[in-house]
Amino acid sequence: MPKLAIVIPYYKIDFFEETIKSVAEQTNKNFVLYIGNDASPENPQPIIEKYFNHNEYHYFGYKENLGGKNLALQWERILENVTEEWFQILGDDDVLASNFVEEFYHSKEYCDDQNIHCIKTVHHHIDEHDYLIRINDYNINTIEAKELFVNKYYGIVSSSLSENIFKTEMYRKYRFEKIPLAWGSDDIAILCFSGYGIIYYSRNTHVKVRISTLSISGSESLNSKKDDAYNIFREKFIINYAKKFSITFVNKVVEQYLQYSYKNHHNAKYSVAYYYLKKLKLIYFLKTIKKVHYVNSLTKS
Repeated sequence: MPKLAIVIPYYKIDFFEETIKSVAEQTNKNFVLYIGNDASPENPQPIIEKYFNHNEYHYFGYKENLGGKNLALQWERILENVTEEWFQILGDDDVLASNFVEEFYHSKEYCDDQNIHCIKTVHHHIDEHDYLIRINDYNINTIEAKELFVNKYYGIVSSSLSENIFKTEMYRKYRFEKIPLAWGSDDIAILCFSGYGIIYYSRNTHVKVRISTLSISGSESLNSKKDDAYNIFREKFIINYAKKFSITFVNKVVEQYLQYSYKNHHNAKYSVAYYYLKKLKLIYFLKTIKKVHYVNSLTKS
């Protein structure tokens, strides 16, 4: 019985055939493929049927576009159908190495033994012409989820969604944070779905993650929206997840959250100060409350 679900939230057809072809060319066929069409104007079924028979995949042609409201809603809509023990969400323009599934089963043995809930692979950044931009290889076997989160925040490492495989039960427990453009939703997912624990890093396979003008990551026209979304990511992190992180790191995130809110005349939430109250840092708490009040007073003037 397959232990892995490959989930493709589909909307853009431009690079979709390369994505589907890479799934079809897996050396290990022991997976279940789920494709959710997010009310795209372009029908992907002719491409899918070129590589898979009808009984080899699950297809959902949704009438309502959810990705336009929030990408995580589209992910979760498809995931409601998944019954496999593990799942991967593969971007509709990303590409799997042919041994991706094979290496998952090798990794799974170790993860089951060590009670690890998240597997991450090497990922390559490619452009719209399939040219290699960069190979992202951490050169490790395991990494703590909190360490990965901090390193990603500081720009020390790169991380995206497609190169991760998660335990389905952990997703059911936490689900995805709903952030505009899902900008940072994957970082919080890796943190939560791993149980704030160890992530296994598989270096014997990879995923090619496409950076192009058609993708959110590569679109310069979305930069302002991405910046706003990232500050919402900071806010959600501070309020909901910061309690397990050092005060040094949280101080930096709070500082940048308030600076961005100040510069862009956005209201800040007083609840970001509660981290310090829970840590019994009364002076920090009072100073943060004062700063939030000052930031918010500017938006009213």
